[in-house]
Amino acid sequence: MLVLIVAVAITGSFVIEHIVHLFANSYEIEWAAPADKSDAISAQEIISAMRKTHRESERQMNAAFKVASDARW
Repeated sequence: MLVLIVAVAITGSFVIEHIVHLFANSYEIEWAAPADKSDAISAQEIISAMRKTHRESERQMNAAFKVASDARW
Protein backbone atom coordinates (compact mmCIF):
# COMPACT_ATOMS: atom_id res chain seq x y z
CA MET A 1 0.00 0.00 0.00
CA LEU A 2 2.84 2.38 0.84
CA VAL A 3 4.44 1.70 -2.54
CA LEU A 4 1.17 2.58 -4.24
CA ILE A 5 0.85 5.83 -2.28
CA VAL A 6 4.43 6.84 -3.12
CA ALA A 7 3.93 5.98 -6.81
CA VAL A 8 0.73 8.05 -6.96
CA ALA A 9 2.46 10.95 -5.19
CA ILE A 10 5.39 10.90 -7.63
CA THR A 11 3.10 10.64 -10.66
CA GLY A 12 0.90 13.43 -9.33
CA SER A 13 3.94 15.57 -8.76
CA PHE A 14 5.03 15.15 -12.38
CA VAL A 15 1.53 15.96 -13.63
CA ILE A 16 1.27 19.09 -11.49
CA GLU A 17 4.75 20.21 -12.56
CA HIS A 18 3.79 19.78 -16.22
CA ILE A 19 0.58 21.79 -15.73
CA VAL A 20 2.48 24.58 -13.98
CA HIS A 21 5.04 24.60 -16.80
CA LEU A 22 2.27 24.94 -19.42
CA PHE A 23 0.60 27.70 -17.41
CA ALA A 24 3.91 29.58 -17.01
CA ASN A 25 4.56 29.40 -20.76
CA SER A 26 1.06 30.64 -21.60
CA TYR A 27 0.95 33.49 -19.11
CA GLU A 28 4.46 34.86 -19.12
CA ILE A 29 4.95 38.04 -17.11
CA GLU A 30 6.98 40.80 -18.68
CA TRP A 31 8.14 43.71 -16.57
CA ALA A 32 7.61 47.08 -18.18
CA ALA A 33 10.10 49.87 -17.64
CA PRO A 34 8.73 52.78 -15.58
CA ALA A 35 7.49 55.65 -17.72
CA ASP A 36 9.19 58.26 -15.55
CA LYS A 37 12.75 57.34 -14.55
CA SER A 38 12.91 60.09 -11.89
CA ASP A 39 10.38 58.24 -9.68
CA ALA A 40 12.11 54.89 -9.98
CA ILE A 41 14.26 53.73 -7.08
CA SER A 42 17.28 51.75 -8.12
CA ALA A 43 17.98 48.35 -6.68
CA GLN A 44 21.33 49.58 -5.40
CA GLU A 45 19.61 52.29 -3.32
CA ILE A 46 17.27 49.71 -1.82
CA ILE A 47 20.16 47.38 -0.97
CA SER A 48 22.18 50.13 0.66
CA ALA A 49 19.16 51.23 2.73
CA MET A 50 18.55 47.64 3.84
CA ARG A 51 22.20 47.22 4.85
CA LYS A 52 22.09 50.47 6.81
CA THR A 53 19.03 49.41 8.79
CA HIS A 54 20.54 45.96 9.31
CA ARG A 55 23.76 47.46 10.71
CA GLU A 56 21.76 49.73 13.02
CA SER A 57 19.71 46.83 14.36
CA GLU A 58 22.90 44.78 14.88
CA ARG A 59 24.42 47.63 16.88
CA GLN A 60 21.32 47.86 19.05
CA MET A 61 21.34 44.12 19.68
CA ASN A 62 25.07 44.09 20.41
CA ALA A 63 24.57 46.81 23.01
CA ALA A 64 21.76 44.83 24.63
CA PHE A 65 23.84 41.63 24.69
CA LYS A 66 26.81 43.50 26.14
CA VAL A 67 24.67 44.85 28.97
CA ALA A 68 23.20 41.42 29.61
CA SER A 69 26.55 39.62 29.54
CA ASP A 70 28.24 42.16 31.82
CA ALA A 71 25.65 41.60 34.54
CA ARG A 72 26.63 39.23 37.33
CA TRP A 73 24.77 35.98 37.60
